[in-house]
Amino acid sequence: MEKTLVEMLQFSSLEIADRLKLLNLSAEELSLLTEYRPMIEACAETIVEEFYEAQTGHTEVASIIGDAETMRRLRNALRRYVVELFCGEYDHEYVNNRLRIGLVHKRIGVEPKFYLAGTLTLKSLITEVLESHETDEEKLREVETALEKLLQFDTTLIFDTYIHTVVTEVENAKQRAITYANELEEKNRQLNTYAHRDPLTDVLNTSGMQTVLRREVSMAQRRESLLSVIYIDIDDFKQINDKHGHAKGDEVLVGLARSISDNVREVDFVCRVSGDEFCVILPDCDEDGATTTAERIHEAFEMELPECSFSFGISVSSQYEYFDENRLVRDADERMYEDKLNKKNGKKPIQQFAAG
Repeated sequence: MEKTLVEMLQFSSLEIADRLKLLNLSAEELSLLTEYRPMIEACAETIVEEFYEAQTGHTEVASIIGDAETMRRLRNALRRYVVELFCGEYDHEYVNNRLRIGLVHKRIGVEPKFYLAGTLTLKSLITEVLESHETDEEKLREVETALEKLLQFDTTLIFDTYIHTVVTEVENAKQRAITYANELEEKNRQLNTYAHRDPLTDVLNTSGMQTVLRREVSMAQRRESLLSVIYIDIDDFKQINDKHGHAKGDEVLVGLARSISDNVREVDFVCRVSGDEFCVILPDCDEDGATTTAERIHEAFEMELPECSFSFGISVSSQYEYFDENRLVRDADERMYEDKLNKKNGKKPIQQFAAG
């Protein structure tokens, strides 16, 4: 069963009594407030109207309230609150209602400074009503004092909710950070255990790529995030080997691996799939980001080895359509061949190619 706010914040009857005592708010004063309930109830609509007329005069407050539906709910809540101030029952239900008001204000973005300013406005409006109906000056001072103490009591409850909500947000953020750190630790452990590296280029080999890609697809689905793959193939690599020998071919492979590694993020994974084909796995990266990365790699590769170039293709798995690791690699591979064919036919240079 879900807990009430009173239960969540552990407000016992003793705690409520202690807070009333701390503010020197006596049972006689609380009883006195009930005498004015009919008067306040009759004027509640006017109080609410004047209150929000004053509040919406502040640009920041008006922007927080925003739409008409939010205003309607706030007006209804304030009307109930004005009457409840004079209800005479200041028990768990009353406290829970005050805590809920604090929660609503926090959720819609009302800062404490605005709440305090609003409380002063409300107190002034209610006092005007009391003064216009009560002719006994002594009794008027007594009820105004009781009202001020009760508003202070309510303010402590509102701030308890603010503090509780902020602490909860911090704890949740901390837990997410711990979870993410554990996932990274597990990622590193798995890489060290299972992912083998290519001895020539010192990037992940096919086995390592499959392990990493399978895990990243699963993590992307869990977190509802993007995952991109870039498939890279060196243009005319066989001719390089045939014309200049395998030593030159190895130099080109190492140069490409270095160009890739130097131009990706720490969270990305560089893999040599086979021969002259490479794959880059980019978590939390969309198609535009992957295209920019591929073009940056190509620019760095041509600066290091001006006589060489490569073709690439991109595949993206999104929160709207998740692909398994085989589909991601296959699609990127197919688009890489489209890029290679386009260049051979004189269409779309690599700088303008965006696989999708």
